[in-house]
Amino acid sequence: MQTASESEIDVSRLSPGMGRRRWLEVALIFAVFFILAGDPAPHVNEAHYLTKAKHYWNPSWLAGDFFLESADAHLMLYWTLGWLTKLFSLTTVAWIGRLVAWLLLAISWQRLSSRVVGAPFVSVLAAALFVTMLAENNFAGEWVVGGVEGKCFAYALVFWGLAAICAGRWRLAWPLLGLASAFHVLVGGWSTISALYIWLREPRADRPRLLTMLPSLVLGAVFALPGVVPGLQLTANVPAEVCSEANQIYVFDRLPHHLAPLALPSDELLRKVIRFGKLVLSFFALWAAFRIVRRRAVSPATSQAAGTSELDIRDSGLTRLFRFGEASLILCLLGVSWELATWNQPALAASLLKYYWFRLADVAIPLAVCFAIAWFVHRLIQSHSKWAIFALLLAAAYPGWYLVDISMARWDRPVPPTDRRLRNPLAWKEACEWAYEKTDPDAMFLVPRSSSSFKWYAHRKDLVTRKDIPQDANSLLGWRDRYFDVFWYTDEFGEQQLYRSLASQGTERIQQLAEKYAIDYVLTNEYPPLSLPVVFANEAFTIYATSPTAQATTP
Repeated sequence: MQTASESEIDVSRLSPGMGRRRWLEVALIFAVFFILAGDPAPHVNEAHYLTKAKHYWNPSWLAGDFFLESADAHLMLYWTLGWLTKLFSLTTVAWIGRLVAWLLLAISWQRLSSRVVGAPFVSVLAAALFVTMLAENNFAGEWVVGGVEGKCFAYALVFWGLAAICAGRWRLAWPLLGLASAFHVLVGGWSTISALYIWLREPRADRPRLLTMLPSLVLGAVFALPGVVPGLQLTANVPAEVCSEANQIYVFDRLPHHLAPLALPSDELLRKVIRFGKLVLSFFALWAAFRIVRRRAVSPATSQAAGTSELDIRDSGLTRLFRFGEASLILCLLGVSWELATWNQPALAASLLKYYWFRLADVAIPLAVCFAIAWFVHRLIQSHSKWAIFALLLAAAYPGWYLVDISMARWDRPVPPTDRRLRNPLAWKEACEWAYEKTDPDAMFLVPRSSSSFKWYAHRKDLVTRKDIPQDANSLLGWRDRYFDVFWYTDEFGEQQLYRSLASQGTERIQQLAEKYAIDYVLTNEYPPLSLPVVFANEAFTIYATSPTAQATTP
């Protein structure tokens, strides 16, 4: 006998022409994503992951680069997208990846919307609300739609998995979440745990038995292996003390904004708590209102007489999204509790905080909120309420303003996200292109710490940057040693301070670094000048030759 949770109404067959409407919705959702993230390439994450993917398929490209030679943690991205770097430029591959990822996200989002609300074009409103809430109210800096990387495909599969769960198709959900884990083990892994929480919260009569789901759970675990195995190899055969030190570097030195929020400056933490707290309050208020409205709308007598209806299934779907958000908040609270409990034990704290306990809440809470808003707007329209138009306009105004503002900013300054913090992005790109055209392919450069796009433009090795942090334990220690050696110094009070720039360190120190790390060129700000041979200069940057080979071979 099939339970309510195992049944599904095929909404694609409810009315003629619904298939065409569904694809129109997908196109509009895709347009929302394009408006949000259609910046010139590269996004910051693209310069990080796609250069790694290119090196994976062509190890001779920038052979010897410290970051590119480190362990490969995202094999599914390299296998599915990285091979294109052998055929096309990095920029072309970035756009191919973006278009595919955004299309998959749009299709899976529309699918999820049809299972939760089912009203025409409400998926577009929900998508606009979602990307706006996520950008404006996140706690741990998570995002879904942006430059291409493995987690974009992982979240598309998570949305498909949630659509299956909302329709009661549990045995389909687990393989989808397993595939999500293959593309990004933590995105898929935390989503799987949260899906199990939803299953546990279901009434016994409305959920399949664990034994009947076991084959699909095993299949999901097998699908997850391409993400799990590389993750395990990051610390394989590494001494415990090295792993411990690497964890602390990763959590507290490099990524506290993602992993250890209580370690952030108090003003930054307060801003995060306030903006995310507003979203959490909205989440619980909408959940309470939804339960009240649903309880009033469906009396026990009516429900018993009517049986399981399409509306019941969709309302159950929204309930499951709320529980998905609830599970993510539990994970978030566990992360905070662990950070507090291990406050004076950084090694112990980092051993678990490195697993991104706060990532899923950034996504799951706005996910539930945006679909709840769409559900209420649709209900007002269905009931011909006088507030329906006002509610629709109000719901659309917030993301509309945000997306228009983004579009205007991009129109005024069409700069790749990697270069937005640069005072003169055009001069930076000119310097990188000179390096590509005029220097030996094996040359090693010392570049400013925020130069995440150097390898992208110059196709040359760099010593170390802030963004390009390896993920395996041994390389993390090497990154820390290089990064702090090059960019930091200890002041007279024993405090660690950042140098203003490479040029501000003076000629003698730059020469010492060049000898220590076999650096051929230094690319730095144009002022103050260094007493080294200048091989390139423009209005913002200067390139100095620091090795005899570079001085002899550079025109």
